[in-house]
Amino acid sequence: MTNIPFGVSLGIPHGATMERTEKDSLLSKTDMVYRALQEEIVEGRIPPGERLVERNLMERFGVSKTPIREALLKLKQDGLVEGGVVHQGVSVIRISREDAIEIYDLREVLEGLAARKAAERIREEDIEKLNSFLQLFEECVEKGDVRKYAKMDLDFHKFLAVVSGNKRLVKAIERFFYQARILLRTSLTLPSRGPKVSLAEHRKVVEAIIEKNASLAEKKAKEHVRNTKEAVLRWFENTQW
Repeated sequence: MTNIPFGVSLGIPHGATMERTEKDSLLSKTDMVYRALQEEIVEGRIPPGERLVERNLMERFGVSKTPIREALLKLKQDGLVEGGVVHQGVSVIRISREDAIEIYDLREVLEGLAARKAAERIREEDIEKLNSFLQLFEECVEKGDVRKYAKMDLDFHKFLAVVSGNKRLVKAIERFFYQARILLRTSLTLPSRGPKVSLAEHRKVVEAIIEKNASLAEKKAKEHVRNTKEAVLRWFENTQW
């Protein structure tokens, strides 16, 4: 029997375990900062236009500049901040009315395609998941939980893209995921466009998909996005970031 020196892992190069542990720790710190800032921006707790100062973030989270910079780069990829991460610093994105129009015009095409393809490929387990979404939406409406509804809304649309089986479509929809969530939060606060109205539209999309009526599913999904867009533009008429 071969004696293995204490503290040495068989088959692992010397120092590899420590290097991996340090790397995992760095990634976990980056993820912690990234997720915290992401949620605060999307929920509006960090307002549009506010600068995110590297030194302040280091003090707040108790980490070095490396995970802060990596987290800010990820937020920039999400479209939530703008500016140069290293030198100029970044600010929370301020979505303009023109930005909103572009985002929803693209979403109308993408969401319509996702609904059409989902209707063509729907499986029994997918139907169960869609019905589960509707049930959770109903609970949010009953409790008046707009925040949770807004978060679930985009999960719902992403799920339709996944069911479509088109990986590039999923990526395309994800590209506008967080900006769309910011805009959705504004539209759901309008009296004419609350969760109850949104739920009714979601139900029509789901019914068409379950019936495997691809053209109707696409039509209802596009109508849903257009109605949301109109509500967001009404919000811009009366409010500024």
